[in-house]
Amino acid sequence: MEDLILFLGHFHVLALHLPIGILAFVAIAELYFGFKPNAERPALVNTIWLLGAVSAVIAAGLGYLLSLSGGYNEDTLELHLIWGLITSATALIGWVAFGIKGRRGKGWAITIGGIQLVALFTAGHLGGNLTHGPEYLFEHAPNPIRSLAGFEPKSAPRTPVSDLAQADVFLDVVQPLLELRCVTCHNPSKIKGGLLLDTYANIMLGGDSGAAVTPGNLSASELSVRINHDPAHDDYMPSGGKTPFTAAQTQVMDWWILAVAPESGTLSDLGVDTDTLDLIAAAIEVEVTVSHLDELGLPIVTAASRDVIMKLESLGFDATPVSEKSGYLDIDFYRIGQESISDEHIAALLQARDHIAWLNLGNSGLQDHQIETIAQLSNLLKLDLSKNPVTDTGIIPLRSLPNLQTLNLHATKITDDALPTLDKLPNLEQAFLWSTAVTTEASTTRPYARIETGFIVVPAEDDESNE
Repeated sequence: MEDLILFLGHFHVLALHLPIGILAFVAIAELYFGFKPNAERPALVNTIWLLGAVSAVIAAGLGYLLSLSGGYNEDTLELHLIWGLITSATALIGWVAFGIKGRRGKGWAITIGGIQLVALFTAGHLGGNLTHGPEYLFEHAPNPIRSLAGFEPKSAPRTPVSDLAQADVFLDVVQPLLELRCVTCHNPSKIKGGLLLDTYANIMLGGDSGAAVTPGNLSASELSVRINHDPAHDDYMPSGGKTPFTAAQTQVMDWWILAVAPESGTLSDLGVDTDTLDLIAAAIEVEVTVSHLDELGLPIVTAASRDVIMKLESLGFDATPVSEKSGYLDIDFYRIGQESISDEHIAALLQARDHIAWLNLGNSGLQDHQIETIAQLSNLLKLDLSKNPVTDTGIIPLRSLPNLQTLNLHATKITDDALPTLDKLPNLEQAFLWSTAVTTEASTTRPYARIETGFIVVPAEDDESNE
């Protein structure tokens, strides 16, 4: 029964638009005819009042059912329900007064039509506050108008990031991602799951399901667990078909948690390395200079053809240039639902084999036999195969990638037997091996191995001495 109530309640967001349009129209029409006594008032107006009243009652009823799901600011919710009832009652009064009793004149028009418009506006405004936060309507209003509405003046926006190394880890990286993907459902007016994600302090308080962030521990951090679920999972976040985190954004959130979730500090002060800066730049869409493409002497290539880019994008790949001045591509595969990457997807990559420098196939359902095709992308510098069932035998073809610098194998099925394969990659600088069967003992002598702190780390200071 509870599921049925919530199912019906969710139709509120569809039903509410009907009475808004009908009642706004008929209230304005009634005001017009009230001030124009000589104008002929069509009998159809009476029917429109009835339709508006019925649709308002239905929308109010569905809204009440939706409110039973919880997670809303109680004071705002109560006011929204009251004004919803006022809207419905006014519509019924309008139908009776104008349609049945035949009341006419300015007084009736101003009283009923005016109250109807005020009730519609107020109920709609409070509903917007419940869904989008208390400042939704006045978020972009000038400060004088905000002050009149009772809101604090807007503070000056943060200066856009120009030097990523000087960006604040929380204010410029983490908080914008949360505001983009999470805060619409986890704000003071809509506290889904008892969780607020609008400030650092509230993030650390957690919610009904436990700790949103446990610094240094992904498995104990509900935020990480839920954004890393398969999109088809019931607990996947963000829910309700909202735009999900991109692969880069998910990895940045995990990196922040693994870095003990610092509240402040520039990326430079935190010692973030170049690869991590590149990932953060992709996540928050900030352009950074990519200078290391020329260090290995990769051949200069012209930009890939538009047909090739469109083919890749039609198959679910995101293909973007690694920099404005380079013909090389950064390719990401976004898994849709439970669909795994197919042989057709992998074969399509060969159309851009000379252009692909970065390739992210993490959590794509990649199989061992498909790595043979990937190994033909000879200009690969960075490759992400994380969270796939690939094995020691499957990665052997990667030995043919002479330029590969970074390889992400975390949460795969590899063991210590994979290390001889990695040893044969002449330019490998980092291999992320956490959550695999690779042991600390076997990896100790491999300066590229990263098995403890996650897939984005600051290389140890003594790496050079181990080479």
